Amino acid sequence: MGGCRTAIVAFVIVFATVAPSWAQQVTKVPDGDTLVVRGVGKVRLLGIKSADEPLLRVGPSDQAPPRRDPSGSPASPAVSGHLNLSRNRPSRDFLRKLALGKTVRIEYDSLVASMDERRAYVFLDDGTLLNAEMLKAGRARLDAVRKFDREAEFKRLEAEAIDRAVGIWIR
Repeated sequence: MGGCRTAIVAFVIVFATVAPSWAQQVTKVPDGDTLVVRGVGKVRLLGIKSADEPLLRVGPSDQAPPRRDPSGSPASPAVSGHLNLSRNRPSRDFLRKLALGKTVRIEYDSLVASMDERRAYVFLDDGTLLNAEMLKAGRARLDAVRKFDREAEFKRLEAEAIDRAVGIWIR
């Protein structure tokens, strides 16, 4: 009985670690570096950041005139911002063309400790790595916040996109 119990436990452990990498369908692409995958949920593409402009950007702006208080002396610096009403999101649109409705395989990185964030490499059925395709097309930037296995490859792909002046790197 103990051998059977051990076998069942081993099977459950193997099944739990392999299951997330099985092929699943992409049901939604909310932004340029996130997919919603059936049976998995939200998955962020590891190693990249979307190049889409945020809806609201707050901070210093060259267009804001300096403010003056009623006495005529300069007041404290103004906080200005930018509201993007057009919501032009080429990164999200490109990722949708690549992945929406497609079957993908998710691969977690050995150097990224937490699967809580669900950052992973995402592959199409034909072996295309979506993370890399986003960099090649200039539709994403390298996200070097954490170390990951394919970091050198992704740095090279971003540099090539910059040299070719594609996507966000158009001069």
